[in-house]
Amino acid sequence: MTDKLSPFSPSATVPNDTEQRAKIFAALSDPTRLRIVELLSKQTELSGSEIAGQLGISLALFCHHSKTLAEAGLLCVRKEGQTKYNSLNRNLLNHCFASFMEGGREWMGR
Repeated sequence: MTDKLSPFSPSATVPNDTEQRAKIFAALSDPTRLRIVELLSKQTELSGSEIAGQLGISLALFCHHSKTLAEAGLLCVRKEGQTKYNSLNRNLLNHCFASFMEGGREWMGR
């Protein structure tokens, strides 16, 4: 029988936060995905075809990379008709990097 952590224990939040940050950094480790994030950091919202066109990649390749970014929580997708609009989850990205600047206090809600 293994010991379970209390949901109120400070150490109970560390694995989930660490796993979330690992997903974020894994998503950002690919140059194309990093370029997508950089492009969206300068825009409020862009369609998938606009992003693909500006980066010089196919829409299919953008869709492949956008799935990874969305699974990491970095990409917000809004559908209007048949067009999907993408925006950057700036709060998540800010919290992720703030965790390093504040010694993890801000990421963990302290």
